[in-house]
Amino acid sequence: MKPVAILPGATQAQGVHSTMLPGAGVSLHALAAGQGTPLLLLHGFPDDSQLWAPLLPTLAAQHQVLAPDLRGYGLSDKPTELDCYRIDALVADVLALIEHLGGRCALAGHDWGGMLAWVVAARHPQAVSRLAILNAPHPCRYAQQLVVDPAQRLASAYVQRLCAPDAAARLARDDFALLWSVITSSTAASLSEAERAHSLACWSRPGTLQAMLNWYRALDMPAALAEGGVRALPDLGHASGDIAVPTLMLWGERDGSFPAACLDGLARYVPQLSLRRFPEGGHWLLREQPEAVAAALLEFFADVS
Repeated sequence: MKPVAILPGATQAQGVHSTMLPGAGVSLHALAAGQGTPLLLLHGFPDDSQLWAPLLPTLAAQHQVLAPDLRGYGLSDKPTELDCYRIDALVADVLALIEHLGGRCALAGHDWGGMLAWVVAARHPQAVSRLAILNAPHPCRYAQQLVVDPAQRLASAYVQRLCAPDAAARLARDDFALLWSVITSSTAASLSEAERAHSLACWSRPGTLQAMLNWYRALDMPAALAEGGVRALPDLGHASGDIAVPTLMLWGERDGSFPAACLDGLARYVPQLSLRRFPEGGHWLLREQPEAVAAALLEFFADVS
């Protein structure tokens, strides 16, 4: 699979087009392609919709696919207030996109996008027909692991660094060397010059780094580590954490952020779980094995309605 070159100013490539859609009080840029049953794809940190671009032509053969830049990222709006990045606002954006797709859709997410997808599916099961997660722990398991598992606390120590007042300045140094290392140190896949140029343009936009970091600052991880902890991270509101729809997890086991122990006990929350492990895969399985990921998603979403 070759990356689809949808860069600022481009409108169409291999049936993929760029569009702006309303979120919850913000405008969200998205890549859109295909027709059929709707499928919404959510990226994580420090990516944007371009992460999914290599998969879009394949997925669009069977689905109406939408891959947004989540708020703060890419060409989407970047509000400055921290409250705009709390989980309720992020969920509201996703619900607005689902409404655009007809009110119900299949949902897939990676990293932060995966954690957001868990919350949407738990809080609003009527809006999600099927759920696919790539290297993002269930919020209840993540909160538990932060308390009981030293390996998870060590792996998540980067969150505190991202919440530091000078984090944006540190990430911008040496042409974003730290951000490049986040991606390239955890994946066997190399980035093309087009992908590097796209990421550099996105990260360089005014307010982008602070907005991306506000996702972590609004997460309130100290609450999970305090005595008594929290039930789930991100917060599930009044939802139990149970996932009512069939769920596929694709998991690269060489993930430096989420040790595989966070997969233990998932049946408690996800009774209709299919888990596929990739022993040689890392956190960015989408970049390492895009064909395998696309095939797995196509098979899983084939009979969605």
